[in-house]
Amino acid sequence: MLGRTLFFIITAAAALYAARGGSDISFIEKTSANRFVEEKLLYVTFQHIPEKIYLGEIFPVSLKITALHRHDPILIELKGGKGVKLIKSVKYLAPGSIHRITLYFQATDTNVQLPTFRFRYRKSRDYYDFKPPEIKVVALNPPADFSKLLAKNLTILNYQASAYDEKKNLLSLHLKIERGNAKEFHIPGALRDQIDKIEGDYNDTIIDYLALFPNFTDQVQFSYFNLDTNRYEKFRIPVMVRRNRLSTQTDLDPRAGEFTKFKIGVTIGFILLCTLLWYRRHKWLYVILILLAIAYLVTYLIPLKNVCIKKGAILYLLPTAQSTPFMYTQNRIDAKEMDRKEKYIKIELPNHRIGWVKNEDLCQN
Repeated sequence: MLGRTLFFIITAAAALYAARGGSDISFIEKTSANRFVEEKLLYVTFQHIPEKIYLGEIFPVSLKITALHRHDPILIELKGGKGVKLIKSVKYLAPGSIHRITLYFQATDTNVQLPTFRFRYRKSRDYYDFKPPEIKVVALNPPADFSKLLAKNLTILNYQASAYDEKKNLLSLHLKIERGNAKEFHIPGALRDQIDKIEGDYNDTIIDYLALFPNFTDQVQFSYFNLDTNRYEKFRIPVMVRRNRLSTQTDLDPRAGEFTKFKIGVTIGFILLCTLLWYRRHKWLYVILILLAIAYLVTYLIPLKNVCIKKGAILYLLPTAQSTPFMYTQNRIDAKEMDRKEKYIKIELPNHRIGWVKNEDLCQN
């Protein structure tokens, strides 16, 4: 009896608060398969929820959850909703009295209805539903060079252009994006593009973006929508490529250089000389020298190991994170393995182009 009285007192207090303007609190809509139990009470405050967002924007929804049954974990579900995509969720709360969580959504339509938040103690079948307030969605009228990015800020940390083949250049961008839909970044006019690497979280995201452009493109232009200033900001990047230097990588192959050929020739001459000296003097020292020279020579004559490279793999000039990518593999392809260094493999393609690929770009079977 005391528990039921306590429940009605708290419910009345919450209703009075809402009537006086406390609209940020959504109280319980309780559904139960069992009789009421006093320690199952929950209520939620929407501490941060935007009143207006833009179509395509990723936005946070922050909640404060107060639980009277503080020793029981809480399970969270989202029910219904339309015009939004869940980006980051929270499904479980450890035991405690007060919890603060933030979920992230993306507006996919101008008619948005956030889902109902459903909470349930793990040891109970009772659940409590909380309906968030409505959000206004504004559709943008973007310019032709819009990159699909809506963010608090965009910074170009580094960029580089290189030759991809006879007709295309490859542009590599190293970007920092603050509170934006980084995964959707795209430069209009690119023949082909992809995000090679993405790090960080919604607040600060670092991406490596690769795009192919016709080789007559001397400047790339794109814009993004700044959520702080509510306007489009433009970037212009010059594309300058010395094709005779980057179009082939055979100069990076130590086996192909003239100096390597000279070393092989000297080694063969040394073997012949030691053989002649051994024939005349019959000293075992010459036999040892001959064997060592043959072992050195064999390292240049053994056929290289074949490896399979995935379609869409990226070849880099050097085995480093900051290295310039210079081509994609258009199809699954067999290559010669030349060397390994940490997470990179040096390969030679059938067209004799040489570069480094990441270990994960090898075929699985």
